[in-house]
Amino acid sequence: MMESLFYQLVLWTLLWFIGWGGWYLLPKNKRDYINNYFIVSIYFLIISFILIYFFKGIMEQIYSKLSLVPIAILIIFFIINFLAFFISNKVLRKPIEFIEKYSKVHYLKMDYRYLLSKSFEIFFQQILIISLIFILYQQGLNLYWITLIFILLFGFAHIPMLKIGQGIFGKIIFAASIFSSFLFPFLILTFDYGFIYTYILHWLFYTNTGILFWIIKSKPAKEAREIVEVEIKNITGKIKEIQNPLNK
Repeated sequence: MMESLFYQLVLWTLLWFIGWGGWYLLPKNKRDYINNYFIVSIYFLIISFILIYFFKGIMEQIYSKLSLVPIAILIIFFIINFLAFFISNKVLRKPIEFIEKYSKVHYLKMDYRYLLSKSFEIFFQQILIISLIFILYQQGLNLYWITLIFILLFGFAHIPMLKIGQGIFGKIIFAASIFSSFLFPFLILTFDYGFIYTYILHWLFYTNTGILFWIIKSKPAKEAREIVEVEIKNITGKIKEIQNPLNK
């Protein structure tokens, strides 16, 4: 059993290095999730198929649980995700200076092309996550130990983001990786459609973080706050005007 576990972990680690190593061997301009979204999508799709081939036994267990319900949930999620990008671009003003300052943080641009390319990258990551969880689970490890291993692995794997993640954004990704280490094994092993839920949560992190920074940094948010403050003062003043005659 331990020999089998060792073989599978070595294979998983090797495929992890091939996937990300090949990605960083691509020319830097080809790794743009927006301007070269098609190349990014094709790359992660090919790597995902390679992973599926090597872990076909595990993937078959996932496929067997597929039905109209999880597929419908996923479709609804993508529609909501698209609407979130659409509404943000219509309602909020694009914080151009902030985006230019952190140009490597693609999700800040809230570009529709990013929806496609990032979807395939997350698909690749989720296959890695699911396969590792099932490798450990099939060896008899319980949820506690699987979660602990995930915390150590994901924490270690995301340490470079503290350096290359452009300030606070690297710290956000690192913190999110630790949080997901607690959540993902639980969802995948506990719920029939846990793999769908983890994919959605993984995606929502990028969508919501992008929207959050648009709200914080966009001028409409500042103007709205000022308007609210003025209105509060006006309402307070009117209340005092009403109270004064009553007090007399």
